[in-house]
Amino acid sequence: MKEAIVSKETNVTIRDTEIPVPKPGQVLIQVVVSGTNPKDWKVPQFSPEWDGSNQGDDIAGYIEAIGDGVVNFRKGDKVAAFHQMLTLNGSFAEYAIAEEYTTFHVPEKTSFEG
Repeated sequence: MKEAIVSKETNVTIRDTEIPVPKPGQVLIQVVVSGTNPKDWKVPQFSPEWDGSNQGDDIAGYIEAIGDGVVNFRKGDKVAAFHQMLTLNGSFAEYAIAEEYTTFHVPEKTSFEG
């Protein structure tokens, strides 16, 4: 998959990576829309230990896979979610990981853009 990595200098590099696998309690979302927040650009600039990462935390798309113990979602569900800050596999990619408890269903009649 393609993934955008934000560097300390806030340069963005697109790289090829493996599609992540959800752990127990997590969902894998095929990203349709990724939001961007000020912290997505400030964390790289002001974190001395920063080595570049995909920190997109706002996700909307479709469930691609679920981890063990996930009961509220199934493949194909239209969802939005919040990626856990400062962890791998954020929304600046074709697929992202979210915890089940931060994921919610989006009505089919609701557009991703609206």
